[in-house]
Amino acid sequence: MVYLDTTLPIEVRIDAAKAAIGYELPKLNAIDARIDAVSHPEGAVDLVLRERQLLGRTFRGLGLPSPKVIEVDEVIGGDGVVVDGT
Repeated sequence: MVYLDTTLPIEVRIDAAKAAIGYELPKLNAIDARIDAVSHPEGAVDLVLRERQLLGRTFRGLGLPSPKVIEVDEVIGGDGVVVDGT
């Protein structure tokens, strides 16, 4: 309530917002995004699309904005093989 109160000084509102953010939104953690296309019967592209849809539904269910997607042109695998990232 304090950081939303426009009648209070901005310094007070900023301090209140800093204190409240840890309680209003869960902290986001990094996730392991390794994809082993050999262990999945579906193709890697289908797997990535399915995972994006699942993440989108999860974020919407929590009332959060959709996650940002990082696009790449190519990926270098653990064996040094370059794979098209599109």
